[in-house]
Order: sequence, then structure tokens, then C-alpha cells
Amino acid sequence: MRIFLSTADASGDMHAAALLEALRKRCASLEAFGLGGKALEAMGLEAVVPQSELAVAGLVEIASSLPRMLRAYTSLRRALRDGSPDLVVLVDSPDLNLPLAAVARRLRRPVLYYVAPQVWAWRRGRVRKLRRRVDHVAVIFPFEEALLREAGVPATFVGHPLVDRMTAVRRALQPERVAQELGVDRGRPLLGLLPGSRRNEIARNLPCMLETAELLHHALPELQFLLFLAPTLSAQTPELPAYVRPVRDRTHEGMAISSCLISAPGTATIEAALLEVPLIVAHTAHPLSFGLAQRLTRVPSACMVNLIAEAGVVPERLQRMARPATLAGLLAQLLQNPGQAQNMRRDLARVAARLGPPGASERVADLALEVAGRG
Repeated sequence: MRIFLSTADASGDMHAAALLEALRKRCASLEAFGLGGKALEAMGLEAVVPQSELAVAGLVEIASSLPRMLRAYTSLRRALRDGSPDLVVLVDSPDLNLPLAAVARRLRRPVLYYVAPQVWAWRRGRVRKLRRRVDHVAVIFPFEEALLREAGVPATFVGHPLVDRMTAVRRALQPERVAQELGVDRGRPLLGLLPGSRRNEIARNLPCMLETAELLHHALPELQFLLFLAPTLSAQTPELPAYVRPVRDRTHEGMAISSCLISAPGTATIEAALLEVPLIVAHTAHPLSFGLAQRLTRVPSACMVNLIAEAGVVPERLQRMARPATLAGLLAQLLQNPGQAQNMRRDLARVAARLGPPGASERVADLALEVAGRG
């Protein structure tokens, strides 16, 4: 059995790799090719395009990267046409994957979409594309199944794949050992910085986060700092002050032992909720991208944790509101007020409980075989 897999970001790479592992349990001779990162390649994916070429977010930023993205899309389209897959699995990344779904439909290949485009938040017209181009959608948030089914899109809530991953991290965690290996003192507070997994996110979020860290470094000299760098980014480490340690490949362990986090919106906020680590959200996008997003989106928060909770569990500061002094003040409250931090942990645990039971990847693997006609 041959599968074409496509995902353009770090979180999608993790989810797709877990799915591929589950599929190999059911079909040992399975071959996979397409677009993925280090996790998928470690599972044996034959990469057509390096995922690092597509690590960009934001409407304006994507536009400026169009030539590179078009070259990648052309290569993937050719591979999809020539590779004759028995199944096409598209994971998240709708700006790339919905066009690929149209190609697969013309080629009469069955298509499973895993991690649906957030049509409930913006660009609702994509529902029509899903209905025309996709055989089934595996959704990871409980409210998405009914929304898509009402629009005529076959959809199944499979649970969130991070539930398994973060549960495993918590069970295997040896805090003292992790702290020693990451060079931090378990007796002192620790702040983790998560500026994003794409190059433009790093460029816009990291300077503000480092300024915030500097203010806290002077105000709370005992505070330690870790900067978590996503695998989708280049191996080059940004210039950092001596008190900020960069971490690669051990982000989840580092997050788990952190006292609190400052994070860009995105998957990291769900990971923090599952690990029950208090956090704040900060993000700065290109002004035009942000302005367009404001006009197009229909949700009250940029933080998925708050959307799932239907409440302002996590403080968030965007654009001009993401000022280092403000962010430092919010983090200082979490660090110096144990009651406030504990209240957030309780709220994060409630959010985590809404993400479904473990076993998402196994359920998606069974669904994939059904879509391929082999279930």
C-alpha cells in the first residue's frame, strides 16, 4: 500500500508521524511519500520537498514566499500524479493541502483530511472545498464534527493526538534528570519561551520575548530561561543573552518542568494545557496580516485554549498590546502568586479533559484504511 502524506508545519509533522506509525502496525509493507519534517522522515517518509522550505505563516508573509511555495507545490503535485498512491492523507496546512486535495480528486484518489481547516474561525468558504474534494475529515476538536456534518462534509471526531503524546511525556518525566541535562536548577523558577515554529514568527515574536526576559532577569534574578526552538527551523541558533539557554528536540520535557511559559498562539498552547503548565500568549504579526485576519476571523480569541474553555483562561496580548513591560508583569504574577498559578492549572486541566481520550492516532489509522477501501 502506498500513501501520499502532506503536512507543512511542525505540529502536523508530529501528528502525521504518529498516524504513520499506527498505520504500519496494520500494514507492515506500507510505503509513504510526500511532504513532512524530521518526525515523518524518521518514520520512513520519502520526502519530496523539505518541510523547512514552507515554514511560513501569515497572509502577507506567505505572499512574499510565493515563488518558493509554488515550486514546492509543483513538485508535490507531480509526485502525487506520478506516485499512484492508494490513499492521500492531508494533515492541516489548508493553504497547501486543499489545492492538493483538488489534484487528488481529479486523479480519483481517496482523500482523508486530518486536522481540519478552522472554518469555524475564518474563511468559511473552505467548507465547500472540503465537501467537493475530500472523502472524509478526521477532526481533533469535539465541536468540529457536528459543524462539518451539518455542512455536508463527512467528519469524525477522533480526539486530539497530543493527548497521547503529552500523557506519555508526563508519565516518563524525570524532572531532576531533565533539569540537569538541560542545565537548569530545579530549586529555582523557570520560564519557557515559545516564539513559534515558523521563521517569520521567530523574527517577529522572539525580540519581544527576549526583551520581556531581560526585564524579568533584572526584577527576578533567580529566574531561569529556556528558549524552545522548533525542528522546522534551521539549525542556526539566534543570538541570545547568556541567561537564555536554547533547547532543541526536548521541548515537551522542558515545557513540563517550567514554572510558566510565554507562547505564540498555536499548538504549543494545547501542549501547555495538557501538561498543566501556566502560560500567557503573546504574538506580533505583520500589520497587514493582522488587519486582514481581524476582518476575516469570527472568534473572540487567538488562543485555542480560551476557545475550548469558552473563557479567558490564558491572558493574551497581541500586536501593540504585546509590550515587554506588560508581558513581564503578567508573568511575574504567575511566578510570584502560587494561588493564581494553581487556579490556571485547574482551568487547563478542564480544557484538557475536553480533548477526548487517548488513542487518536489509532482511530485515524482505522479511518484511513476505511477511506482507502481496506478497512
